[in-house]
Amino acid sequence: MTKTWTATFALALIVGCSGGKGTSASDTSDNSSTSSSSASASSTSTSSASASSTSAGSQTGSTSAGSASASAGSSGSSTGAVFIVPPDGGVGQCDPLAQDCPEGQKCTAVSPMEGEPWGVNVCVDVMGDGQVGDPCDVMNGKYTGLDNCAEGFICLLTDDDGVGGTCVEFCNADMLCPQSGAMCSVYNDGSLPICLANCDPLTQDCAVGQGCYPAAGGGTFVCFKTSVGMGEGGVGDGCNYTNQCQPGLMCAAPELVPDCAESGCCSPFCAVSEGNGVCLQGQECLPYFEMGSAPPGYEDVGVCALP
Repeated sequence: MTKTWTATFALALIVGCSGGKGTSASDTSDNSSTSSSSASASSTSTSSASASSTSAGSQTGSTSAGSASASAGSSGSSTGAVFIVPPDGGVGQCDPLAQDCPEGQKCTAVSPMEGEPWGVNVCVDVMGDGQVGDPCDVMNGKYTGLDNCAEGFICLLTDDDGVGGTCVEFCNADMLCPQSGAMCSVYNDGSLPICLANCDPLTQDCAVGQGCYPAAGGGTFVCFKTSVGMGEGGVGDGCNYTNQCQPGLMCAAPELVPDCAESGCCSPFCAVSEGNGVCLQGQECLPYFEMGSAPPGYEDVGVCALP
C-alpha cells in the first residue's frame, strides 16, 4: 500500500519526502515557532513536501503538505521531509545559482514579507568575505540577506535576531557544491538552493542544536538547525515544518500518527531491523526507502507510521 509522508522544517529551510500513505514536508524555517510551509536553520525555516510511495519513506517533496517537489543531488525515493521545495528557482530579481548581480553585490534569499522565511531572491551589497563554516551575523533580522558572508554564500543557523550564524554555500549553476563538497538541496520554492552536510537519522550525528532531517526530494538526509521551543516537537506533537520536531523525529503526515489533529505530527525515525519498539501504539517501523532504492548506508532507516 502506498503512503505519503508530509512535514516541513521550521528553520530557514524545510525538506520534504514521499512514501506510501503519507510523506513529510520539505520546507525549513529559522524560527522556533511552527508554520505550514518553511524550514529551519537555527531560526531558519523551509517548507515541507508530500508524496506517495510504497515504502514509509518514499515521496516527492513540495512547498506544502500534499504537493510534490524535487531536490537536486539526491538519489532514491523516501518518505522523509524535504528542506527545499521546487528546484526551478524562486521568484526575484536574480539567480542564486548564477550569482548574476552587478559587481559588488551578491544574489541571496530574503523574506517576501515580514514574519515569513526566505522566499525570494534579491541583489544586496557584499558586506564581508565569510566562507563555508565561518561565523556570521545578519543585520536587521535574520531574513534580510544583509550578512557578512562572501558572494555565493548566505548566513544561516542564526538566532532570532540574526546573530551567531554560519556561512553556508549556495549551489552553483551545475547544482554542485565545489567549496564544501556537501549535498545540494533546494528549498523554499527554489529561493534557497544550499549545500548541507549529509547525516544519519538513526545516530543523529549532526552538531549540537541541529537535527538530521530528510533532504529536499527525500533521497538522503542533511543536518539543519532545529526550530522548536521548550517542551515542543516531541513524539506526537503537531508540526508544520520538518525541523519543528526534535532530533530523531520527522514531521509526518497526520494519517501516519495516532490522534494527530494537526497538518503534521512528529514521529520517530527507527531501525527497521529492530522492530517497532520506539513507535507509538498502532504504528509500525516502515522502511523509509522503497525496496532496493536506499542509498548505501541507509538501508535500515525507517519511520514509525500507521500501516
